[in-house]
Amino acid sequence: MQRTFAILALLVSLATSAQAQRSWQSEIGIQGGFVRIKPAGTGRADQIDVFALPGANYVLGLLAHGSVYAIIPWSQKLAVEPSFVVTQLSAGGTNTTARLGLRADYAFTPKLYAAAGGVLLYLHSPSQQTKTLGLQGAVGYRMHLTGPLNARVEANLTTTKKTNDLNPFNGYGVLFGVSTRLHGAPAPAARRPSTPGRAWRTAIGIQGGYQSTHEVGGADITGLSFPGLGGSLSAITGLGGAVLAGPPTMYVILPIGSKTAAEAGFDLARAQSNGQTGFSGNFSARLNYAVKRNWYAAAGANLNYLKFTAANGTVTGANIAWGYRFGLGGNFGGRVELNYSLFGKNTDVGVAPQNVLGLMLGATMPLK
Repeated sequence: MQRTFAILALLVSLATSAQAQRSWQSEIGIQGGFVRIKPAGTGRADQIDVFALPGANYVLGLLAHGSVYAIIPWSQKLAVEPSFVVTQLSAGGTNTTARLGLRADYAFTPKLYAAAGGVLLYLHSPSQQTKTLGLQGAVGYRMHLTGPLNARVEANLTTTKKTNDLNPFNGYGVLFGVSTRLHGAPAPAARRPSTPGRAWRTAIGIQGGYQSTHEVGGADITGLSFPGLGGSLSAITGLGGAVLAGPPTMYVILPIGSKTAAEAGFDLARAQSNGQTGFSGNFSARLNYAVKRNWYAAAGANLNYLKFTAANGTVTGANIAWGYRFGLGGNFGGRVELNYSLFGKNTDVGVAPQNVLGLMLGATMPLK
């Protein structure tokens, strides 16, 4: 009898140890933070400092980091992590930027990890096309955030090789990421609200897709991006770019009734180089109403605060939307939405009135 209990205890111990060593689970997340981009092998103070939440897009995203990442367990201690950010804009000519990353994450402990891998930068414009390879490494710390959400903080390094169209650079970053499990709940749960009788559930989301911007008295700009552009282009106005208004990249949904929910959207982007600074705080607030089944309508207001080296100002506007929600499996929900935003002008920061039509795809993670 004692031998039987000893064998059972050993089996339980082995099973518990094996479970404890499963340091990774399938997850999808979003990340942002601070990155210093500096030309390789130089001592000049010509770096670009980028801060963005959830993450920058277009040129800043190409140089900084992938905003969306996935964790794919490979073994008990090892996981594969792809990441990406991609944008294509058209205004008389088509310009495409993309950053794709792939690395291996190794868990020293259930919370502490290190990573190493490669990156591919892609740039295409009417006058040039280039692909650049690079290396990336990171050291990070993981933790549980709330409900089904996990978080991580990591310090990372990226270094690229020289091409004819893009000089080599080093990127030093401190990033904060939020993720959720892919298989944490059955698929129907992603479609049902957490509280019976309510059409909405408390969630955080990220969106991107097609955007068409018409500037009154100016040019039309269309594009595809994921994550969305948000205020990324506005942030580089101080560095020689152009202000382009758009729906915020991230949003939070808060149920306030059986069929209604408040939705707050936001993204922050700041860039500094050669004494010039550009900052965009892009915000929206709207009321979502569940019309029938998974269809919904929304209306609200926008506010984009812009601060540049020589000027600052606020651009306000209004927005309406019509969308459809669906389950993506696990903890994830999704939505596809047709939205329209109208932004006013601000002569202090050189912004003309703009009309923005978007067809956006969103992915949501429940907060509880």
